[in-house]
Amino acid sequence: MIIRAIGLGFLLWLAVAAAFRLGGEYFFLPDSRLLAFLSAPVIGLLAAWIILKILREAPGDEGEASIGVALPTLFLNGFAAHEFASVFPNLDPTLDGTFGAWTLLFIGSILFMGLSMTKLAPQDERL
Repeated sequence: MIIRAIGLGFLLWLAVAAAFRLGGEYFFLPDSRLLAFLSAPVIGLLAAWIILKILREAPGDEGEASIGVALPTLFLNGFAAHEFASVFPNLDPTLDGTFGAWTLLFIGSILFMGLSMTKLAPQDERL
């Protein structure tokens, strides 16, 4: 289960990295950075919902699956943000912080969706 989630997370990272590599200059426009930030949670929630439906996890395992989906992006975008000018030569190098913040909002929303979809047993809901 977790290996499939990590595999799909890696594919998600490849898709997002390719999108920013090929068309990132159309996403991080100077006049619409706020819109880009607001899009991160929406895109993340939608992506998590779709991926968790594709994975068809057992009730209660959605949180684990969302962690598996998020891990590749967390690790690989750490490298991408550090080597931003090399990884994304089509983007302004000063957007590295913007990209890092967008990534954290995106991944945070994936984790939130996975945890909110998790159906806990009554004995697991104790404080």
